[in-house]
Amino acid sequence: MSKTPFGSAPNLAGLDHFAINIRDLQVSSNWYSDIMGFEVLHKWTTTWMIGRGNIKIGLFLRKTANPIPNPDELLLIQHVAFLVDGDKFGHTVEYLRSKGVTVEGPEDTGIAFSAFFKDPDGHSLEVTTYHA
Repeated sequence: MSKTPFGSAPNLAGLDHFAINIRDLQVSSNWYSDIMGFEVLHKWTTTWMIGRGNIKIGLFLRKTANPIPNPDELLLIQHVAFLVDGDKFGHTVEYLRSKGVTVEGPEDTGIAFSAFFKDPDGHSLEVTTYHA
């Protein structure tokens, strides 16, 4: 753990969730359920928390939101990567394709194999597995 002028850095236990803006709660929830195996954990009026195991996503309803025209020109979270065990990576890519998801790759980044795809609102997602 690194030291700062105020003592040690916080002892983080993991990433609790990430949040995305979406246009339709039911459409996004259904997609993440059907494609990624997530389930609804809690519903508020304009926000739903979905999850699977220790991975959670906050879906924030923004009916009139516009997609980002060119993500490479803005400071933003570019994509989210889901880790897959190496022996399941090929199956995962084929499964996504069998569900009608357009998958780019896989590609070998030198340290991992990665494949990229998008959710119904165009958020960039990745499945990855590291070399042994």
